[in-house]
Amino acid sequence: MRARILTLVTILAALPAFAEQSKFNIHLDPMAGTGLDSFHFVSGASLKMDTTILQFLGPIAPQIEIFGISALNTAYLNQGATFGAGIGARLRLFNDEKGYLFNPGTDHTGNLWGNYWIDAHFILTEDEKLLPGFNVATGAEFSIVDGLSVGPFAKFQYTVPHQMLLFGLSFTVGAPQTTPADTDFDHDGILGDNDKCPDEAEDKDGIDDSDGCPDLDDDKDGIFEPKDKCPKVAEDKDGFQDDDGCPDLDDDNDGTPDTMDKCKMVPGPKENAGCPDTDKDGDGVPDRDDKCVDVKGVKENAGCPDADKDGDTIVDRLDKCPDVKGPAENEGCPWPDEDKDGVADRVDNCPKEAGPESNQGCPEAVKQLVVITKEKIIIKEKVFFDTGKASIQKRSNTLLDQIGSVLVAHPEIKKVQVEGHTDNVGNADKNKKLSQDRAESVKTYLVKKGVGAERLIAVGFGQEKPADTNTTPAGKENNRRVEFNILEQ
Repeated sequence: MRARILTLVTILAALPAFAEQSKFNIHLDPMAGTGLDSFHFVSGASLKMDTTILQFLGPIAPQIEIFGISALNTAYLNQGATFGAGIGARLRLFNDEKGYLFNPGTDHTGNLWGNYWIDAHFILTEDEKLLPGFNVATGAEFSIVDGLSVGPFAKFQYTVPHQMLLFGLSFTVGAPQTTPADTDFDHDGILGDNDKCPDEAEDKDGIDDSDGCPDLDDDKDGIFEPKDKCPKVAEDKDGFQDDDGCPDLDDDNDGTPDTMDKCKMVPGPKENAGCPDTDKDGDGVPDRDDKCVDVKGVKENAGCPDADKDGDTIVDRLDKCPDVKGPAENEGCPWPDEDKDGVADRVDNCPKEAGPESNQGCPEAVKQLVVITKEKIIIKEKVFFDTGKASIQKRSNTLLDQIGSVLVAHPEIKKVQVEGHTDNVGNADKNKKLSQDRAESVKTYLVKKGVGAERLIAVGFGQEKPADTNTTPAGKENNRRVEFNILEQ
C-alpha cells in the first residue's frame, strides 16, 4: 500500500513538467449514450473552457462548462431535455511535448500522441427548478496540428434524479503555440517558443544572441551582411559611419576620421577638415570665418572692425541711421524736430511752434511751467486746492491748461498716472481719500481739456509716500503735492 502511495505522489510531483503549455483551451464535446437509471438513448454537447495560467497548480486547470442533453423519449429527463452549467477542473496526465503530427510552414513533423485527461464538475441543471449534480469524464487527446487536438472520451453524469453514461469526441482548441517546450528541430540549443526561427540554427553565422535566429547584423551597427566588411566590429564604434561596416581611425582624436582629416596627426575642427584654425589678426575669429584676416574685428561683423560713418558712437551694424548722428537711446537716429527749433519733439511742449530750449521749445510769450522727461511730466508750480477739499483753486488753471496741451500735443505718451499726496496731519484714511479725490479732480480737469480719459489713471497715496520731512512746515508743504508719472509711451 505504501509503495502505491509513493508511486502516485512521484507521478503527481512530475506532472507539472508535462502540463500543457497553452494558457487557455476551449473544448467542444459532442456526445451520445444512455441513461443508467432507465435505459433511454440520450445525446448532447458540452462546451468547456479551462486555463493553465495558474502555473502553481501544475497540470490542474480550473474549468467551466455549459451543456445540453436531450432524450428520444420525452418522458425521460424533463420533457426530454436538460441544460446546465458547472465549475470544476481538468487534470492532464502524461502530456507529450515532442511535437505535432502536422506542422504547417515547417519541414518537420512530430508525434501523434497528445495527453490523457480527467475532469470533474459540480453542476446545476434547471428542470423546473435548480437541481445539483456532478459529472466525471476521462479521455485522450491526439495533437493534429499546432493548437488543435481531437480524441475520444467517456463521461458519467448525475443530474437529480438521473444517471447517464455518455461517449463522444472532444475537439480542443488551445492558445497559439509555435513549438512544444522541449523541441529543438534546428539543433541550435534554443528550445520551444524561445526559438524564433525553429528551422534555422541560431549559431549558423557564429553569433549567439539567444533568439534562435541567425543574425544579419551581428555587431548592431546598422550595416547588414554581406555589405558589412567588419561584421564583428560596429561601424560607428568611434563615431564615424561610411557604410562599409568598419570603424574609421582618428589618430589625432579630433573627431575627424583619418579618411577626411587633412591634418591626421594634429587636432583640428571638422569645419577645417581636421586641421587647427589660424587667427592672423588675433581677434578671436578664425581665418576661415574672418572677412578681414589682417585687421582685428568682432565676431558679429565677420572679423572686421565696426565702422561708425556718422561718428555718433553707434556702430553702423547697430545704427538704424548710419549716415546721420543720433543718440543711442534712439538707436543712432536723430530725434524728430518738426518746428526746427533745436528742441526734439519728444521734449518740446510746442512741437509745431518754434521756441527756445529755455522755454521748453515754446514761444517766449508764454512761460512754460511743464517739463517732459522720459519718466514723468515735471511741473514747476504746485496744484493748489481749497483747504481740506478736492476743489482746484483758479490760480492752478494756467498750470493744468499747459499740462493738458502738452498731453494733447504728445499722443505717444499713452498712459499717465495722476498721483495725489498729503502730509501726515490728521487721520491717515481720511488723508488717503482726500488725495484720491484731488487726483480725480485733476483727471477730470484734463479730460475737459481734451485729454483722453483712457490715458489717465488717478491714484491717491495720502501720506504713504512723503517727498520731504513731515517735521517742518516747509517739508509738510512739499509733501502736499500732485505728480504726473508716465507709465507707458
